[in-house]
Amino acid sequence: MSIITRTTRFITVFATLALTACASYSPDYESLNQQVLAESAPLPVDADIADLIHYAQQNHPSVLAAEAQLERARANSIAAGAFADPQLNFSQGLNDADYQTLGISQEIPVFGRRAMSIEQARTAERAAQARLAQAKADLAANVVQGFSEYLYVQENQRLQADLIQLLEQFTAVAERSYSAGSVSMPDLLRAQNALDEARSDYQNLDSMLFSQRARLNSALGRDARAEFEGEYSLIQSHHEFAHLPAQPDQLYAQLKAQNPALLATRFEVESMLVAQDIAGTAGQPRLMVGAEYMNTAMASDTVAGMLSVSLPIWRSNYRAQREAADANVKTGIQQLQAAELEVQADLSMAIYQWQESERNRELYGDVLVARAEQAVATTLSNYQNGTAGFTDVITSQREWLSFALAYRRALANQLAAVASIHALIPSVSTPMTQVEVNYEN
Repeated sequence: MSIITRTTRFITVFATLALTACASYSPDYESLNQQVLAESAPLPVDADIADLIHYAQQNHPSVLAAEAQLERARANSIAAGAFADPQLNFSQGLNDADYQTLGISQEIPVFGRRAMSIEQARTAERAAQARLAQAKADLAANVVQGFSEYLYVQENQRLQADLIQLLEQFTAVAERSYSAGSVSMPDLLRAQNALDEARSDYQNLDSMLFSQRARLNSALGRDARAEFEGEYSLIQSHHEFAHLPAQPDQLYAQLKAQNPALLATRFEVESMLVAQDIAGTAGQPRLMVGAEYMNTAMASDTVAGMLSVSLPIWRSNYRAQREAADANVKTGIQQLQAAELEVQADLSMAIYQWQESERNRELYGDVLVARAEQAVATTLSNYQNGTAGFTDVITSQREWLSFALAYRRALANQLAAVASIHALIPSVSTPMTQVEVNYEN
């Protein structure tokens, strides 16, 4: 076989491989046009807060995404311990058809590179576990906050209906009194205006209730228009779930060890420390061992051992890798310290909100609302007897509504504060659903 023929065949094989490598690729994006969320699972009738949290953590896309990221991290942990693929080499002489070699080689990770890679993947897996716990904790807080606001608007609407009933009674009295000549036209008009204003507020609350239901459905991972079956009570939900889970000193003591965001950031910094050690080996040679079989016309078949060592001569490149790794570690440590300060401030605000709401709950719930109800009844009676004016009646009714709403706002805020505390410390003792994650391998 002439050298021209052999060269032509070699060029043909090379061209075929090159064309294969340059083949076009057309990804399938049609799946993105399909409905992202499947049909929502049914929500238990009269579900309490724990049921809602459990439902959301089982179905919400953010948790499912965090679980997928954890699966990826676990797969990377397995891949990190794998050896590099061996290399198979074949050579064919062009001007000597009898010259052929077949070799196989394998890189041997030296200087602890494989152990470092495994540890880096494990820290990434622990960080993914912490991020999953954070996603569940944040979602639980969103559910409780959305649920408390939904119940607050419901209570607000119910109180507004009671106010409308009171104003209807008052307006009827004013109309009769006007017919009898004992009430002036301006007083009658003010009573009618107050009634129409209350009815308008009720309609606005109806629209607000729809938006709050959409917010709660979003936290649950359901369609925004989905309905809720059963009866819910803000007061009952508060009684069951709004207790402060521990004393403030105990909460601060648990924060650093239990906060998912801090744990995730710490594990990420640990991964950066391992990456720093890996960068330190970049300027060290890599080792490959193998064997090669040779067949030539001038000699018998020969098998030879091979030892290959890389030549790390581009020192500026390796120095840049080490400097980048050092900078990443410094950045990570500062971010961890900043995160610690931030979660301490968040916990402080949540505790303050709970304590303020507790004081308001006792003030309005135990004292002011009862007094305002008594004042409304007395003022209406006096108005019918002619010993109280129109302004006295309206003022007493608005005061009652203001106190009743303030009491329910305290209940909703206290629920939201407890939810924030549990988002910061998911494992703290509570009737709520706890997020338990094992951060060890």
